[in-house]
Amino acid sequence: MQIDEWLGRLRPGRSASPRARQALLGFALAAFVIMTIVAVVRFPDDLQIAPRWWLLAIVGIAGPLVTVSLNAAEFVQQGRLVGRRIAWRDAARVSVLGTAANLAPLPGSVIVRTAALTEDEVGAKRAAGTTATVGLAWLGAGAATAGALQPFAGRAWLGALLVPVGVGLLGLTLLLVRRAAPADGIGTLFGAIVAVEVGTVVVGAMRLTGIIYGLGLDVSASQALGLTLAGIVASATGVFPAGLGIREGLIAAASPVLEVPVAVGVVAAAADRLAGLAMLAVLTTVLMRHQPGPPATSPPGSPG
Repeated sequence: MQIDEWLGRLRPGRSASPRARQALLGFALAAFVIMTIVAVVRFPDDLQIAPRWWLLAIVGIAGPLVTVSLNAAEFVQQGRLVGRRIAWRDAARVSVLGTAANLAPLPGSVIVRTAALTEDEVGAKRAAGTTATVGLAWLGAGAATAGALQPFAGRAWLGALLVPVGVGLLGLTLLLVRRAAPADGIGTLFGAIVAVEVGTVVVGAMRLTGIIYGLGLDVSASQALGLTLAGIVASATGVFPAGLGIREGLIAAASPVLEVPVAVGVVAAAADRLAGLAMLAVLTTVLMRHQPGPPATSPPGSPG
């Protein structure tokens, strides 16, 4: 399936009107801009910014690229859930396109991934279900990972809240995997999904950590993971484009709980988003100029 065909799937018959979509996008963009400006203006005077431009450049380039790789690995696991073997290169292509589609005020990534996996109506339902499965795993991994470190930072109550939620979501993920995967491959597939999602959470935290350190400030692993979890929850809403505005708002709300200055959390989140958008623009431009053939999917065990 060509890229333009995938984009065609982003126009479902019952979607909101163009005016409503534009209004939603405008509201989300305005919220993002206002929160970022307020955070910069109200940045604490006692925090001296000493930018390490080399570190900011590395994080801004490498962070999004590693995230794309992990998203591709996630899509490979989605393919396994429906009995398809997907080449990593094709998975990366779908990952980039899905991320770009998320900029629309609808769950674009879900639509793109489903379209890439679908063969028929039954396949469409199974393909859509795989997105829910890996989404739950992402939330579960985020909650469990962030919660596990909170007691070491004196926030045992937060860890006691997050870890059970994370474990519960991962347990639900396992149930969904059991329904979809062959009996002899459940453990391996579930382990691969959890490993990918934990990696995605850790890389997200490292991106925020790198940005904050790049500004010459400090942040702990428990704080960075907590802020990352707030971003994951925002992305899971699927309403505003890529969680635009919601992510920054939730990070602002979570910052005091994690003992991070609100302005620092919002500025880091905004910088991370802008760096991600810049790399996404580059990758999407490359893909649009070199449109491939159909994704190489085949049943497990088949040649190639």
